[in-house]
Amino acid sequence: MAAPSRRAPLFLYTLLAALFVVSVAYQLRVTQSRYEELIRGESLADQPMDVDPPSFVVAAVESADAIGVTPGDRLVRIGTRVVRGLDDLYQPIVQARAGERLTFEFEPPAGSGRAPYTVSAKLPPMRTSPATIADWTVFMVGGAGLPFLCLALGFWVAAIRIRDPLAWLLLLLLLSMSQFGSSSWRDVVGHFGFWHPFATAYQSVLSGLWPLSMMLFGIYFPERLPFDRTHPALKWVVIVPVLLRVLGISVATNLFMLTDAARAARVEERFGWLGTIVLPLHAVAILVFFAALGYKAVAERQPDARRRLRLLNVSAIAAVTPVFVAVVLAITTEFDPDQRTVLLLLAVLFIFPLTMAYVIVVERALDVRLVVRQGVQYVLARGSIRILQVAGSIAVFYFTVERLQATDVMARDGLLRFAPIAVGVAGIVVVGRFGDRLRRWVDRRFFREAYDAEQILTVLATQVRTIVETQPLLETVARQISTALHVPRLAILLNTGTSLQPAYAVGHTNLRALSLPAGPASIADTRDLRTALDAELVLPLSANQKIVGVMSLGPKQSEEPFTSSDMRLLEAVAAQTGLAIENSRLTAEIAAEIADREKRKREMEIAREVQQRLFPQTTPAIAGLEMAGACRPALAVGGDYYDFVPLADGRLGIAIGDISGKGIPASLLMATLRAYLRSQTIQTQQSLAAMIANLNALVFESSDSNRYATFFYGRYDPATRVLDYVNAGHNPPMIFRNWSGGSFTGDDAGEVIRLETGGPVIGLLQAWTYDQGSVTLQPGDVLVSFTDGISEAMNSEMEEWGEERLIATVSPACERPLEDLIACIMAAADAHTGTAPQHDDMTLVLARCR
Repeated sequence: MAAPSRRAPLFLYTLLAALFVVSVAYQLRVTQSRYEELIRGESLADQPMDVDPPSFVVAAVESADAIGVTPGDRLVRIGTRVVRGLDDLYQPIVQARAGERLTFEFEPPAGSGRAPYTVSAKLPPMRTSPATIADWTVFMVGGAGLPFLCLALGFWVAAIRIRDPLAWLLLLLLLSMSQFGSSSWRDVVGHFGFWHPFATAYQSVLSGLWPLSMMLFGIYFPERLPFDRTHPALKWVVIVPVLLRVLGISVATNLFMLTDAARAARVEERFGWLGTIVLPLHAVAILVFFAALGYKAVAERQPDARRRLRLLNVSAIAAVTPVFVAVVLAITTEFDPDQRTVLLLLAVLFIFPLTMAYVIVVERALDVRLVVRQGVQYVLARGSIRILQVAGSIAVFYFTVERLQATDVMARDGLLRFAPIAVGVAGIVVVGRFGDRLRRWVDRRFFREAYDAEQILTVLATQVRTIVETQPLLETVARQISTALHVPRLAILLNTGTSLQPAYAVGHTNLRALSLPAGPASIADTRDLRTALDAELVLPLSANQKIVGVMSLGPKQSEEPFTSSDMRLLEAVAAQTGLAIENSRLTAEIAAEIADREKRKREMEIAREVQQRLFPQTTPAIAGLEMAGACRPALAVGGDYYDFVPLADGRLGIAIGDISGKGIPASLLMATLRAYLRSQTIQTQQSLAAMIANLNALVFESSDSNRYATFFYGRYDPATRVLDYVNAGHNPPMIFRNWSGGSFTGDDAGEVIRLETGGPVIGLLQAWTYDQGSVTLQPGDVLVSFTDGISEAMNSEMEEWGEERLIATVSPACERPLEDLIACIMAAADAHTGTAPQHDDMTLVLARCR
């Protein structure tokens, strides 16, 4: 909505003043009419029968029977006055008193065979009993409270924000709501005299525009609805028919009804179809109001604005919905609310203007506090209160002088003669202090700057030290300063190293990132920065001689400059805020590092669990052969690998390998090697040398040049006890033969057979021909396969455990269960290393021929 020109206030104030006079005069007269009906209704005259305009046919049978009138007859004359409109019907009755008689002439329907006749009827009183508490309550709520609250709030906001179209729209909405308990024809015709056509037009327009005014207010308050920006013409589908009906047909019909009801009937008959269109459009307008406020309450990002919108939405739903439903029922059905229902509807309706007043005055939805502050403090605190102080002091002075002259006090002896003077001085002091306290109360009530700014900012300077999270810290600082100094626009931007990024703002809408000025030490004096932020004051937020951000403050609502006290306290808060921001950054970095570490730890645990699932979970059942294996990685995951692979022809594959490196990369290659091996073992008829050559080529293609694996693979045939094998650069597995309890058995001395035949490591060279070895196991033979983490386990003096110590450990324990033998080997290696950390993965694969 475009704002009026700056040269328009005189015209606007004149228009507002004229509208104010008309509205207040109308409402005062209607309120007076209702008040008189309550206090002296017994003496005011009422109609002796009920007639229906525009035909003025007698409708009520009971009252008509009492004076001998037949229902259905048409009233044509009252006294000498021909009844053509409502003026002719009500004015003779309003001008008479209860108990007086008037002559009524009636005309029977055509074809009835009866002649016109005249009846002299006594006018009944408007009330037959004194007004009840319920009557007075309805009057106070609907007849006085609701309309005058709407008038006061609407004209006050419009006068303060005379150029703001939204203020005028609010005025229209509140004026329309003031007519919810609309006046009767009797109030208008009987109490406005010559001016009743203007009162009729006023009441007709406002009572018909309330749905439209609600819709427009919902669209434009507090900001224009985005949908209306993209589809501005759509609302005119509702506006044009409603305005045509209200400003044209309704006003014309009601004005004609005053003096020529027949013409009003013809207008309504010709254009009545428009009413059937406007009624659903009223419903659409009200739904748009609720939908617009509801959407804005959800989409609004500012907490204060969102709270105001939700409050208005809830209050509007609670207040308007019952009235709207009652109006629809009254139009579409024969619903006629009783007094209690009317009172309830008016009381509920009262919620909306009260909420509107709260949102505007207390929540500052239209920024009227600025005018309140400037006007009240300047005119009242600096003007009227000063005048009251001076006048009070003068009054005390003259009272004291008068008392001194009236009595011969000065002639008395002792200190008593100074009592009037002391009382006068004390009175002047009391008046002065009362004026000061009154000014402070005004300032505290309407602005609160001088009262608590120092206290709030001082407390804030200590509060920021205890807040460790950046966002709550910035919100606390911004809100407290904005509230304390009444600065409507405040922003905090943080230094990212190359720019100033918005971190928190109050009162800004399109705040963007700004380039970091050269020479950040003088950032507060940078004019470009103040211009870009539209700021009156820019404070650097620094920590350890480093600019961590800036705080931008717009002008105060009072338009007063920042005082030296403000600057001193703001600088203290800025310094503490800078340190707190830096601390919060460090805290956030530490927290992020801890979280990342925990995440990596959890990921490693998962990887370890996955890798452990790659090792044999059960030992295959092979006739005449026992097997066992174990792997203890140096880290969470490792690069050692062992496997027992049952083959389709009943043979068993035994594998052990050591991937170069440790950790995740080695574990990934280990998983790849396992997958390749399993795929190669499907072809059970190929030679082991060819299989390992294929495996070497696959690993070479899928790994980096610095990645390789030592690998041993044997294929055992339980029928022949033959173990075919290929050793690809791995520590040669050992077969312990003829060992029992550490001594030799049989004819041959105990021996250790090393399985060395094969070739280089796999994955290092693209193509290589491997040799295949073969050995026949004898009952009692123990196969010990290991990785270099076993044989090269080092103590703190960098001394390896070695294969000799391994042989010395295994040879006396060959007949022990394989799991115990594995534990024995691990324990011996650990005993050698002592407190030295495990530097490599330790893996063992054992088999015993039975």
